[in-house]
Amino acid sequence: MVALHLLDHPLPAEELGARLLNGEILVWREVEALAELRIELDRIIRQTLADDAPTTAEKRLPGEVFIERIRQLRSQVMKDLNLHRPMKAAMEYVGLDLDDSYWDALQLRVVPSAASHQARRIMPLPMHRDNWGSNIAQQLNWWTPIYPTDADNTLAFYPAYWSQAVENDSANWDYLAFKQRMREGKAASHPVLPTLTEPLPAAQLLPLVIQPGDLLAFSGQHLHGSIANAHGRSRFSLETRTVSRDHLTTGLAAPAPDGAAPYRVWEWFKHMCDGTPLGETERL
Repeated sequence: MVALHLLDHPLPAEELGARLLNGEILVWREVEALAELRIELDRIIRQTLADDAPTTAEKRLPGEVFIERIRQLRSQVMKDLNLHRPMKAAMEYVGLDLDDSYWDALQLRVVPSAASHQARRIMPLPMHRDNWGSNIAQQLNWWTPIYPTDADNTLAFYPAYWSQAVENDSANWDYLAFKQRMREGKAASHPVLPTLTEPLPAAQLLPLVIQPGDLLAFSGQHLHGSIANAHGRSRFSLETRTVSRDHLTTGLAAPAPDGAAPYRVWEWFKHMCDGTPLGETERL
């Protein structure tokens, strides 16, 4: 059943997975480990941008300078174990079994307000299901904002379409072709991700406003995307995705009514404790 729940306590791992893969959207308020993470990440952001007000830095930095510094930040976050440790601690606290879980790269997501400061992967994301790309129905998504959000500058969901098929372009999203174009320096010629291709009622869109220190978890099956304001404020958030070995073994999974990409992308995911890969990409 699709529902939003605000929690102040951890869940058993089995219950956590079952609730998320049944469509629930879960938010834990003021997770202690995220306070440490936010302090360190805020320091890095300010230092790299050379600006003490990161959410409005796009007003003061030329577009090409802003984009280059954000790319530097994104690369650093993927490699910085001082950021990985508290994120893992937060996920473990709410109930995730790290020894049973594989995750992909820890991503700093930045959504600038102005089109002049946006670039590939530094932009509002259109409505999509993550599962259209990975083709892994057990995928769980994790998201936390670094600075305050509001209804004009956050993630938004279409929860009513959890198990209802929608029109999309996933059939044309070929991951191995994408990889090849990246190697050739031609990644811009391939879409970043599969997306929704039909209009949906705006009245059914749910902006989800949470604050720094809160942790959001939801299935990769949920239809979601960015809401980006036009008032000169950038959104900074941290995100990752996980897959449970136990869910794969038992077959616990979200519905998959409309994904049509040709590959299942196991290689994105590495074990959260020892770094071993989940597997190789395979054709469906």
